[in-house]
Amino acid sequence: MATLISFPMARSLGQDVETPSPEWITRFVDDIPTGVAVFDRDLNYVAANPAWLDAFGLGIRPLEGQRHDALDPVSGAQIGELQRRALCGQVVEGCNTVERDAAGRLHHRAISARPRIGTDGSIVGVIAALHDIVTAASSHTADRLTGTAGRHRFLARLHATLDSGQQRRDGVPVFLLDIDNFKGVNDLYGTRVGDRVLKIIADRLLDATRSRPTPAFNGAVSPEMGDMVARLGADEFGIILGNPAPSLAYAETFARRLLQLVANPVIVGEQRIRLTANIGFIITGPAHVTEDDVLRDLDVALQEAKARGPNGAKAWEPALTNTVGRRLALLDQLRRALDEHEFVLQYQPIRNLAEGRAVGAEALLRWKHPTEGLIAPGAFLPALEESGLIVPVGSWVLREVVSQMQVWHMLYGRDMLDWVSVNVSARQFNDPSLLLSTLNEINSGGFPLDRIKLEITESAVMRNPEITRAVLGELHALGIRLALDDFGTGYSALGALRHYQVDTIKIDHDFTARLETDDGKELVMALLRIARIYGADVIAEGVETAAQHSILRASGCGYGQGYLFAKPMDGSFLGAYVLSQMVEKAGVCC
Repeated sequence: MATLISFPMARSLGQDVETPSPEWITRFVDDIPTGVAVFDRDLNYVAANPAWLDAFGLGIRPLEGQRHDALDPVSGAQIGELQRRALCGQVVEGCNTVERDAAGRLHHRAISARPRIGTDGSIVGVIAALHDIVTAASSHTADRLTGTAGRHRFLARLHATLDSGQQRRDGVPVFLLDIDNFKGVNDLYGTRVGDRVLKIIADRLLDATRSRPTPAFNGAVSPEMGDMVARLGADEFGIILGNPAPSLAYAETFARRLLQLVANPVIVGEQRIRLTANIGFIITGPAHVTEDDVLRDLDVALQEAKARGPNGAKAWEPALTNTVGRRLALLDQLRRALDEHEFVLQYQPIRNLAEGRAVGAEALLRWKHPTEGLIAPGAFLPALEESGLIVPVGSWVLREVVSQMQVWHMLYGRDMLDWVSVNVSARQFNDPSLLLSTLNEINSGGFPLDRIKLEITESAVMRNPEITRAVLGELHALGIRLALDDFGTGYSALGALRHYQVDTIKIDHDFTARLETDDGKELVMALLRIARIYGADVIAEGVETAAQHSILRASGCGYGQGYLFAKPMDGSFLGAYVLSQMVEKAGVCC
């Protein structure tokens, strides 16, 4: 940008005659009224336009290589939190203020932040935008799409609520509802369907407040202080109840009701779409002096609800602030781990039980921490999933598996292994654009995608059946095979097999461990019969004893995986392991 630094995209465009010149692009960005700033992965400034500089009084001082929080401590903490969440793959909005100018107009200002995606699909920084919406003091402007209140009305209402003595003394319930992975709906069905879904959800939320049983309340509530539903972001809604809640339990019951309304199927044309959401909520108290106080604590509660899985509701409490702080510190380490190539893969062989040889392997993610050594996935996968960082990490896993298989093919021949299984999270399935883009890129490079088998848990498949069906259609068109992991542990194993083209089911290791009991053996036999009906191969996980191996082989189970055969190992050791088996099967002695 002319005032500060050349905007990065001005240099990235080609010199085609129909492409605007870099000078034209720079002038365009300088002239737009929205403030725009670009940051690198360390949150240092890369570029900013004049509207951004003016908003924060940064003038024309050199900014490149400096952090915003060092230049403007007042807004730095809140903007820094938005930046960190954007580095985790989220599109977020916050740092909201409502001010009245000399003409009596309300200025609602908010900062939005989104990740900058590099050419390899990784997150390389953050793009932030400053939105300044000016409205008349008496404005009742609604959100155009949903008909609910807009963000500035929500903030003005919060301001009035906090200024009201009766409301402040008794405490008012405020809720922040975020729909999970809504981007996947737009990716698969288009924005017209996505907009219609949002309108239906908004109508349900409005109906929920209109039909809410009103608790007894001593004070009078003016019409403008009744219940309010507002759309605060692309897939985020705020709800303020006009009456103080008789208890925290009442507020939680209402939150659970809202979650159920979101979870009910949404029918748009021929599409039947299921969604999940999370809610953070508070009852305002003495600690909530400004709108920013309320929004800060709502966001902390929402993050904790998300950490506990879909359809979670969590009330804010002071201890949560420390919990979320520790989680953000872990996410900072995980982002660094991705940048510094600290993630590694190990491979556990999968054996054909009839032939006694390894025919496949499962790729397992590990974190090679610089001081703590190799960290098992249970310690960090939930944080990757919750933050959305699992999406770029999952893309890296796919590329790393393909690279390793190409090395094996070069050293040992293409028949060394038939396939490698890669675990895919529910977040990757519900936000599938990067997953499909990565697979298309691998396919375009000439690698045979039928050598990759994607593993997804049964509960994740059934969480949103319509999105799952659409994603699976695209995967099958690419030649990808699907394995249903932890088969039988979810709530609809038969439904998953009946509705989707599943090539393989994996019997959970807890079932394998019970094989030497009558009840356990009968359960596994039932799972094997179900798999045969649907023509699916079966892999038994957690095979650890010779007795388990014998029972599975005699029962016609095709494949086994477990410590009886081999522990997970790195790529070079797996190559040697498979080679030794090939030599042994060929009858060569040394």
